[in-house]
Amino acid sequence: MPRGFSLQRFFHMVILVTFILHASLAEAYIGENEYMNVDNPVNNLDILERDVFAVFITSRMENLSAECQPLNRGGSFDLSISTNYITRSGVISVVTVQLNTYGTYKLTIRLSSSKPWNYTLGVYTRNIRFYEEYWGRNLLIRGTFIEHAHFSRHPGNWTIIITLKSHNPTSRSLIPSITLPTPVNMALLLATWILIFYINSFAFIDTYFKSRKESVSNVRWVIVGIVMLISIYLAYQIYLFVTSAALEGG
Repeated sequence: MPRGFSLQRFFHMVILVTFILHASLAEAYIGENEYMNVDNPVNNLDILERDVFAVFITSRMENLSAECQPLNRGGSFDLSISTNYITRSGVISVVTVQLNTYGTYKLTIRLSSSKPWNYTLGVYTRNIRFYEEYWGRNLLIRGTFIEHAHFSRHPGNWTIIITLKSHNPTSRSLIPSITLPTPVNMALLLATWILIFYINSFAFIDTYFKSRKESVSNVRWVIVGIVMLISIYLAYQIYLFVTSAALEGG
């Protein structure tokens, strides 16, 4: 070390510099996060897949952002933010998200308000029974909108974190849902099934009567069985094709 620079003075300088750095970081953090509040109003809120979950914020928020993140699997969703949503009571802000696949998602909303504000959680749905089971039977229903909860908050910078659990509408049904194809696709489906049934019947009956007259090897019966299984699989795949075309409007 340079002459006149003692070890004790060196340690004092290190302590002083460390204190200044900590003070500067703390001041910067407080400046950026003044009045920062983290709100977790609900935990693991159950909603139905493809229903629209909505957060209505009053009053109007100019500094508003939102993001949605799948937690346990890659899932698709549609997220929308509006700071100019017109209602009968005035202009408010709205965040909506539609979860298109089964899974758990984290919805994060950030906003800043200079005056007291409130927000309402709810969902647009046509399946009231699902929410009676998961949210309770004392539901506040307005048309297709079901209100879950209402909260009031003080001014400041806020981060709202909501965990949503999306459920498949057919996952809890004991009887699988059946999608009917369009009339044209149904006619094609029936014609194909009749042709498949005719081919299978011909192969089976021909082999059966041959076995009455002469010896028929087991290999032939195995081939007939395999052909019938393949036909059943093809018939099912054709059904899936025509029903998917019906869902897509084909």
